[in-house]
Amino acid sequence: MPVTNDVKVHLEATRQFFESEKLDAQKQAAFWQTRIKELNNSIQTIVRTLNPDTASFQSTPLRSSGLKYEFMSVRWAILDHLHDSGPKTTAEIAEALKAAGIRSKATNFVNNVSSVLTTTMKMHDEVQQLPDSRWELTENGINAIEHIRNTPKFRRSCGSY
Repeated sequence: MPVTNDVKVHLEATRQFFESEKLDAQKQAAFWQTRIKELNNSIQTIVRTLNPDTASFQSTPLRSSGLKYEFMSVRWAILDHLHDSGPKTTAEIAEALKAAGIRSKATNFVNNVSSVLTTTMKMHDEVQQLPDSRWELTENGINAIEHIRNTPKFRRSCGSY
């Protein structure tokens, strides 16, 4: 039985709805994954402070490949990269972060970077999107990375001891 035009229109609208729902769920998942990672990092910092002699070796990872972003969060890596490179598109940022060793289990890392930019970072006014779709740091973003770069955790993450 052939599919009628009315059925095709309905199915296409349904597909678009599910695509939109999927994108929303991916954005929410990326936000919460980032939040969980931040909370885990905070917990590890407190554990190391409370028990400096028993801190696990995992809390200060050893650099294995010499890549700058190998042990860094996506947000910190984006801040650091945009600070040094100037405005970039989402795809350019994702490519640069992957090339510098960022670790991600995301199926589509560009979507992960997009989610971090449009949720966490935009919400904190750390980035703004230019008319040509490139992203740049705001004054808040510049201040954030300049503060972050002075922390021991950042220096350990990127090998700047």
